[in-house]
Amino acid sequence: MNIQINEQLGQEQSSYVAPYYTLDCALGINSLGAPKLSPELGAELLKEVDLYYCHSHLAELATNTACYVGTKPEQLTFTNGSLGALELIFNKLLPKEKSMLGVGPQFVEAVSEFQIAGGTYRSLNMFDYWNEDELLHALKAELKSNPPTIVYIDNPNNPTGLIYTRTTLMELCRACNEVGSILLIDEAYGEFLAVEESMIGATAEFDNLIVLRTFSKGLGLAGIRLGYAVSSKKLAHYLNQSVLPFAPSLPAIKVANHVLCNMGTYLRDTQEQTQTYKVELMELLSEHGIEVMPTSIKTPILLAYMKGVDLAGWLKKAEILTCSGSHFHVTCQEVDEQYTRMRVVGNRRDLVQLDQRIGHLTSQINA
Repeated sequence: MNIQINEQLGQEQSSYVAPYYTLDCALGINSLGAPKLSPELGAELLKEVDLYYCHSHLAELATNTACYVGTKPEQLTFTNGSLGALELIFNKLLPKEKSMLGVGPQFVEAVSEFQIAGGTYRSLNMFDYWNEDELLHALKAELKSNPPTIVYIDNPNNPTGLIYTRTTLMELCRACNEVGSILLIDEAYGEFLAVEESMIGATAEFDNLIVLRTFSKGLGLAGIRLGYAVSSKKLAHYLNQSVLPFAPSLPAIKVANHVLCNMGTYLRDTQEQTQTYKVELMELLSEHGIEVMPTSIKTPILLAYMKGVDLAGWLKKAEILTCSGSHFHVTCQEVDEQYTRMRVVGNRRDLVQLDQRIGHLTSQINA
C-alpha cells in the first residue's frame, strides 16, 4: 500500500481476548442440536424419579421405536447408548474365546472394547480395493479361510462417512451364516441412511445378524445415553437375558418416547441441512488443498487427508477440533496423523469461519 500506517499493527498483538471461538468438528453429535422438546416434558421428567421404571415404560419405548424403524418390539434390546450394546454383545453374548474381522478404518471404540473383552481383531483395508465387489470377495475369502466369531461393519462407515450397499451387506450376511459367524452392523449414523439401505429389515430373516442404533447422532439426543440392538426374536431373547437390570434410565425412556411421538420435520431437516453443509465443506476443503476420502454426501462425517501434515494438529492451531487419523490406526495401518475425521458444522456462520481459518493457515504455509 502506498500510504503510511502504524507498522506495529502488522505484527502479532498480545491480548487477553481470544481471536477465535472453538469450532468442534470432532465429537460425534448432531451439530444441528436437539429436536424441539415441549415444556410439559420437563414436569413429566420429575415424576416417578423414585422409581427405576416399570415394564410399561419400556414396552411403550419398544412399541414407538419398532414403529419408527419398521420392526417388531420383541426384536429390540435397549442399552445405555450403542456402546452399551457393544459391551453387552462382546462381554456376555459371545464366548470367552472370540475373534473379530472388520474393515478399516472403522469405529475404534468397538475394536478396543472387543480387545479388552479378550478378543482378537484383524481387518481388511478398504482403500486396498477398487470397489465394493472386490472388498466383498476378499471378505468372503477371509471368512472361508479363518472364520471369525463376529464380523463388525459400521455403516455408514466411521470415519469416512461411506455407505455400503444393502446388496453387499446381504451377501456378506449369507456368507457369515454359512460359516457360523455373527454379522454386527453398527448403524450409529443410521438416520442418514435411506430405509432401503438399512439392514434392520433383514434381522427377522437371519439369526446371525445384529444391527445397532443410537439416539445420539441423527436424533440429537446424545445426553440421554440411549441405544438399542435389533436382532431376530431368537437372538433378542438371549440379548435381553444379558442386559443389565433397569437400563436404560426412566428419564431417558421418557425423553425418547416424547421425541419419537413428536418429531415433526426434525429428522428431514437434519438430513437436508447435513447434506447441504457437507457438500460445501467438501468443496472448501478441496479449494484449500485438503483431500476428502471417498464418502457419501448424506452423512455428517468425512475423512480428510493432507500429505506430510499432522492435519488435526494443524487445524487445532485455528481452534478447529477434529479427530486425528492416528486414533483409527489400530483398525487401518495406512491411516495416520496425515488424516483426520471431521464432522460437518451446523450453521452458515461456522462454515464461513472454517473457510477463513483454513485459508489463514494455508497462507502461512505458502508464505
